Amino acid sequence: MRHVSVVIANWNGKHLLERFLPSVLAALREGDEVIVVDNGSRDGSVTFLCEHFPSVRLVCLPKNYGFSVANNLGVLVARNDIVVLLNNDMQPQADFLAPLLEHFDDPRVFAVGCKLLHPDGSPDHANRTRLIVSGGFLSIASERNAERLCQVTQPEEQAHAQGGGAAFDRRKFLALGGFDPIFSPAYFEDVDLSLRALQRGWRIVYEPRSLVWHLGGQTGRVRARWFFELLSFRNFWLYNFLNAPTFWWLGWQIGNLLRWLVTEALCGDFLTHNLAALLLLTKWWGIVKRRWRHPPMSVEQLAALLRFHPAEPSVSESSLPDGPFVLLVAPAYEGDQAVLRAAAAAVRSRWRLPVALIARPGQEAYWRGHAVADFIIPFLPGAPQLPLNGLGQLIRWLMQSRCQALVIPSPIFSPSKGKFVLMGWCASLLSKRPLWEWRRGKWRKVHPLQWVGRLPLVVVVLPLHLCLAGALLAAEVVAKTLRRLNLTKDGGGGYNA
Repeated sequence: MRHVSVVIANWNGKHLLERFLPSVLAALREGDEVIVVDNGSRDGSVTFLCEHFPSVRLVCLPKNYGFSVANNLGVLVARNDIVVLLNNDMQPQADFLAPLLEHFDDPRVFAVGCKLLHPDGSPDHANRTRLIVSGGFLSIASERNAERLCQVTQPEEQAHAQGGGAAFDRRKFLALGGFDPIFSPAYFEDVDLSLRALQRGWRIVYEPRSLVWHLGGQTGRVRARWFFELLSFRNFWLYNFLNAPTFWWLGWQIGNLLRWLVTEALCGDFLTHNLAALLLLTKWWGIVKRRWRHPPMSVEQLAALLRFHPAEPSVSESSLPDGPFVLLVAPAYEGDQAVLRAAAAAVRSRWRLPVALIARPGQEAYWRGHAVADFIIPFLPGAPQLPLNGLGQLIRWLMQSRCQALVIPSPIFSPSKGKFVLMGWCASLLSKRPLWEWRRGKWRKVHPLQWVGRLPLVVVVLPLHLCLAGALLAAEVVAKTLRRLNLTKDGGGGYNA
């Protein structure tokens, strides 16, 4: 019988350990162990564990080194060959281990992901199954796949093993060096690790019979949401620049990043994205070392992995609203659900009309079920089977529709919000529909040409953007030069701190 080591990273989570750790211990069998790696907590977590859970192996760090380092250390000291990583706000079902372990009879299996659900039964969007490329950026598939996974009953291949709620082959995990600490304190380290595992030809499996309940977002409540938004932007770009297959691919990504930064500045979100870009520059030498010592996959390897890219479902014209409605000009992003729901309620109260929301195909049931939208307008650029698959088509349809007003909900944290705001300005200007902003219960009419006043700001920050582009391209030149000099080894080849 295989034995497992459960690793839980903790930072000021005494109340979560008190609530969820008993269910973790109840799921263990003889020979299994639980390791809690404490990131310098100040809430009495260590004392609490020593007094109430003496069977738990406790590893104490002097300060908060972040998610990557804590989990790497836990895996390193684990005694068993299979390691299960859980967040401190996760509650596994009593029988969740057995289905996971079945898959490790296959020596090619690197990781097996659990089925993650929130307490209300909605899917946790850490469940991802597909690798996609959009605008040169590598990413994992959209929220609609998490919805689909709720209906899956049989194991299937996936492209991502979430850092909390998955079992890993310890030897393979350590062979890859674990999570790269360049992503510390958190975000995208598990996506990066999964991509490196796929690069080696290893398998990642989704196991729907292994159920874990995830409270979600509890660690983030300790710090301001903007901080984690900042980390998410920085680490998304970092993940892509570390794994871009070629110099020209990297240039493609950088060009789209510059366009993104300019768009966000025009839309008034100057601080967050430009600060994330500055933080990215602090990782310059880390990018060089990673691309030097651990070259990314080739374009051919990436093309092979894109077999995970799903076909979008077809959507007919009949699903589009044909009566009067008000359009929420915002991406359908799960993290903004509360803001979108409140904005939709305010729209219904003001106009007494149905609310429409633009979303990727396949998300209709999710957003209708959460009382956000009465109509979903399916939209995905470049999808030939959709009636609306380009910005021009979408704006032309809005001009011909019976849309009564466009509403921008704020604050929105989706990284795509800038594109939607620009679309709203264009649609309002061309269709002569009124454009409104709803921000925390207050209405403000927006002039569609107000972005012109922000052009001087864009001119001011443009040198910073060009410096960023030059530095990132220089990182690949330096890394490639070092590779040609055959200076490729650092002794261990890993990332462990």
